[in-house]
Amino acid sequence: MLCQEFKFDFEKMRTAGEEELTAVPGIGKVLADAWITYFKEEKNNEMVDRLMSEVSIEGDTESSGDGIFDGMVFVITGSVNHYENRKALQEAIEAHGGKATGSVTSKTTYLINNDTTSNSSKNKKAKELGVPIISEEDFIKMLEE
Repeated sequence: MLCQEFKFDFEKMRTAGEEELTAVPGIGKVLADAWITYFKEEKNNEMVDRLMSEVSIEGDTESSGDGIFDGMVFVITGSVNHYENRKALQEAIEAHGGKATGSVTSKTTYLINNDTTSNSSKNKKAKELGVPIISEEDFIKMLEE
């Protein structure tokens, strides 16, 4: 997952900051901090460099659909009405080239929440960062355009 998010560029992964790492699904602050701490040590970088001289990281050859959401980052919160579950909505996003993450950050393109006026922490964070909050129906309309 980490390789995909960084487009298989290990140097970008190695030097990524906390915000970049926590934007990856499944990576929280604790894991991001451990990653950053690990790569601050020169001996660890030397060991990884030796390993990388023996292996290669191959990119994913799988097509990502029509790509209408290329470069876009979505966060899903709340209940869903038109998809079976959040995972199905996430798969729809990824099938069209987008990313779904768990935390609202400055890199988030849209927050999907059927209760767009909610006072949830994710809605508050999105408003604070100027991230548009859309409903599931708004998302479906984007797919149809």
